[in-house]
Amino acid sequence: MKEYSYREIEVATDEFALERLIGKGSHGSVYKGMLRGGKVVAVKKPSIEGESKLENEINILDSITNSSIVNLLGFCHTPTKTKLLIMEFMPNGSLHDLIHMSSTPPSWTRRVLLSLQIAHAILSLHEGSPWPVIHRDIKSTNILLDSKWKARVSDFGLAISDDGQQIHRSVMPAGTIGYIDPCYTDSGKLGPENDVYSFGILLLEIMSSRKVFDFDSDPSSIVSWAIPLIKALQCEEVCDKRLPLYSNAEKTAVAQILNTAARCLSENVKRRPLMREVVKELQKVVECIRWPSFWLPFDCRVSCCVHRCVRAWKRCVKKRVTTTKIVCKDHLMFGGVDDSGSDGDFQLG
Repeated sequence: MKEYSYREIEVATDEFALERLIGKGSHGSVYKGMLRGGKVVAVKKPSIEGESKLENEINILDSITNSSIVNLLGFCHTPTKTKLLIMEFMPNGSLHDLIHMSSTPPSWTRRVLLSLQIAHAILSLHEGSPWPVIHRDIKSTNILLDSKWKARVSDFGLAISDDGQQIHRSVMPAGTIGYIDPCYTDSGKLGPENDVYSFGILLLEIMSSRKVFDFDSDPSSIVSWAIPLIKALQCEEVCDKRLPLYSNAEKTAVAQILNTAARCLSENVKRRPLMREVVKELQKVVECIRWPSFWLPFDCRVSCCVHRCVRAWKRCVKKRVTTTKIVCKDHLMFGGVDDSGSDGDFQLG
């Protein structure tokens, strides 16, 4: 892990200028910085209360590196010996912003793909490291979107890496109200199933675009509102009303995801699926919703293809040409551009 000089980070963030601030919470602030050479990074500066969590984040991230998380690039020491984290920069904001603040709601296909990407990321923490890593704070603000709009898990301040002795150990509960597993807060026993519960909440949030707590609604809890509807086979009532479900493929995909969410949120911990099971289920959903064009009638697909070719050809025409019109009853008729300037077009004979 690289250690940067404090002066280099000061210059990169314009001495932590306000216009460079991209995030702030009780545990600290995050600034956008540009290193020498033009590399854009995120600089995490902890509050006094957040220093211990930042040290924990360094220890966790130093042991794992993969493309499903926001990776640690290095650190630096301030003149007061406080550590700052230098992280990968995610230019497209958070999942929370995409779902709740975007003027254009994400498509159902986008939501399904994001769900699968997040599931893969959590699986990589649970099974891809030397020891399982329990994140403990899976929520929409901690899911960031990279330059390709791929979902990445961030903020490992509360994460715990198992020591290989006993995964279900007693740990002081921590997390975010609304996402934290009630079974964890009641017993203090920590395990991968606690992240599974939080992921179930996230699935409901992604599909409905409803906040985890909506105090203007009754019930206010997203779980109390959604689960009865899912059990009553009224999945469409849970879906984001801004985005119609046009096809049966979309309806089926959304219903499958919501049923997976309900399993993740089971009050009986033993009935919750492992993340590897969740990933398999979501992969099947992606296969169904990503290629719906294969289920269109053949004639419709051919027509769409012909019109795309026609539009592409017209865009490629750079100058006026004069041609003789060829008329053939059973073939494509081509009309060129005549001297009067009227555009020709394609027709199907």
